[in-house]
Amino acid sequence: MTGSVEDFSILKPVLERILNEIHEISGCESVAMRLHKDGDFPYYVHEDFPDFFVGKESSLNIKDEDGNVVLDADSVPRVECMCGNILKGRFNPTFPFFTETGSFYTNSTTQLLTTMTEEERREVGRTRDTCHHFGYESVALIPILVNGDNLGLIQLNDPREDMFTLKKIEKYELIAGHVGRVVRNILEAAEEMFHVFDLVSEFKKGEEKNLPL
Repeated sequence: MTGSVEDFSILKPVLERILNEIHEISGCESVAMRLHKDGDFPYYVHEDFPDFFVGKESSLNIKDEDGNVVLDADSVPRVECMCGNILKGRFNPTFPFFTETGSFYTNSTTQLLTTMTEEERREVGRTRDTCHHFGYESVALIPILVNGDNLGLIQLNDPREDMFTLKKIEKYELIAGHVGRVVRNILEAAEEMFHVFDLVSEFKKGEEKNLPL
């Protein structure tokens, strides 16, 4: 599938409606979805995050001193922070803040940052801690997985503690799986649509060449 999330105008309103439903059932103050785009995973739709937060945190790419995007060993742009870990499948399910399928959640960022072990910090790597600095205590990051491919994630933030249980996270994971199939189906439909347009365009050119002078 080569389609971009920008290719089909119907995708955004569909995801906005889904996100609104997630917002309501979660009770969280702020929710968002990230989707893959050009080696990054910017926010695609979001509700009630401050504009400054969205602008500051949308890109997950790491840049060097010259402003160039840093690449991994496989020449793929590197993404950082806990969002980057979830999007790249960098997680250890034995840690209490990860699930078996690769979600992250905490009911207190303050407690998490003060109680993480050296082993946990080493495996998690560098984090920006922006969610904590903005006063969010409960944070959940749910990968949008389709057949093993990670298309993005659903993010839920709230300044209150104890907004999540494992059972709730598992329900969000189920929703995220369906969201992934929606995204993939729409992008595949867009790809087919543009293929049809190309064929029609070629047909028209051929007909024009055959017109009598």
